[in-house]
Amino acid sequence: MDSTAPITVYNWLPDTANEEFVSLEAAIEYAGEHIDHLPAIEILIRTGNHGYAILAGNQLFALIVRLSLNQRGEDANLTDRSTTPLPQCRTS
Repeated sequence: MDSTAPITVYNWLPDTANEEFVSLEAAIEYAGEHIDHLPAIEILIRTGNHGYAILAGNQLFALIVRLSLNQRGEDANLTDRSTTPLPQCRTS
């Protein structure tokens, strides 16, 4: 689903540019491409009135894994997906 406000992937590492996306899926994919920097990455979703929802750490890791598994299932033409939640994972 596309957002009316940009979704920012913020990287706390020095000399690393932030990236903006119009979809949460694209932002999560981008974060997954930089998984080795995951402890320094946050996804900021604007919620209005200068507020943000922040995805980071274990929550962001779980979303990256879930998106990756869904994409692999689609690539393999799998239609039976598990609804079992992913376990908590430590990123630090």
